[in-house]
Amino acid sequence: MNSGLLMSGWGRRLGKSLMKGKQAGPPDEVSRRWNIVTGDLVKVVQGPQVGQQGKVLQVLRKANRILIENVNVRKRAIKPKMDGTPGKMVSRPCTVHYSNVMLVDPITGEPTKISRRYLEDGTQVRISKKSGHIIPKPDPLVERKPRSSIVGPKDTAPADVFEVTYPDYEKLLPLLYSTTGKSSAI
Repeated sequence: MNSGLLMSGWGRRLGKSLMKGKQAGPPDEVSRRWNIVTGDLVKVVQGPQVGQQGKVLQVLRKANRILIENVNVRKRAIKPKMDGTPGKMVSRPCTVHYSNVMLVDPITGEPTKISRRYLEDGTQVRISKKSGHIIPKPDPLVERKPRSSIVGPKDTAPADVFEVTYPDYEKLLPLLYSTTGKSSAI
């Protein structure tokens, strides 16, 4: 006997609304071979942004999407804050599906497919199918900006680092250095 025939109308609607949440989510097919990494120069070959090229800022492998600098830029509103900072409109890049972009050949400057080969020393490299030249992977550490070493008004001065400013520090010393964590000093 089919249980769907015996279900009431509200039960069917409830079941459909519960299934709507199941349909949304990450795609079932996640690509296993990624030839594009952060820092690569890519060109959009399909979609509304055809012809635009830029550097890859982020690779979202679970969603099969890529964030590219100055490609698919959209305006976003930032709300005013409670401290009096006014709101503003900001242009931010949005993601593009990875199947819509191709790596740019460093020799010809055109989009190209990639093959993988091994060098004599055993390292795996990406080879352009158009020109046959190696496309090097960008160094991720070069792209990062160093932290600011400028001392500001809220930073602790080097001379004050080891100064004890807690008034009951002497009382807590046995707790800090005991093996059991309990002391009769308190």
